[in-house]
Amino acid sequence: MLARKVITRRGRRFRGYFPSRKLGRMVAWESLTERDVILLLEFSPGVLSYQEQPALVQYHDGQDMRAYYPDFEVVFLDGEAIHIEVKTAQDLAKPVMQDKYRTIAADYIRRQQGFRIVSDHDLRIGSLLRNLQLLASVQRMAGRTTELKRLWEGHFTREQVQFADAEACLGRAKVLALLAVGVAHCDLREPLAGETPVRLIQEGGCDVTYLL
Repeated sequence: MLARKVITRRGRRFRGYFPSRKLGRMVAWESLTERDVILLLEFSPGVLSYQEQPALVQYHDGQDMRAYYPDFEVVFLDGEAIHIEVKTAQDLAKPVMQDKYRTIAADYIRRQQGFRIVSDHDLRIGSLLRNLQLLASVQRMAGRTTELKRLWEGHFTREQVQFADAEACLGRAKVLALLAVGVAHCDLREPLAGETPVRLIQEGGCDVTYLL
């Protein structure tokens, strides 16, 4: 349940919804960077679930009590949950922002709750953002997970193959679909081509998250 309404008519920022296959619902975002972080969470196999605007957090800034709404709560496969704040690197360079989130981070430490800031720079490591956007475009048209898993198992006896080998055997569209629905995984910071290893995700899951 959202702690506050995300999409409003005020302001001129970009706003929208992402159709999450992982959550089975539309996820609201309030900036282009938030939208890209949603893709990071959607295609990180180590992320079990996530929630936008999950809670009202009250903290003391040294003078007054302040209200803070984290952008996302993320629950990992091992059950750990953390809150995430999404900001551009440009915003984070401002001293007032640095002071604010340093205080908020200290409050999370005091409460022994996980907290992390993710910036647009974190999304631009290697091919990561480009690959996330590609998988998002494929996910809507991908078939059923069980059928895609049978497709992999029908062609490969190994748990890991090179992307080029998988592409030559199954076709690029099917390999991307396998990645998009979480049947297979590869390091999305690497090009989706050539010698990049592609792995079948085994029972028990994969703990990769790309969250720094």
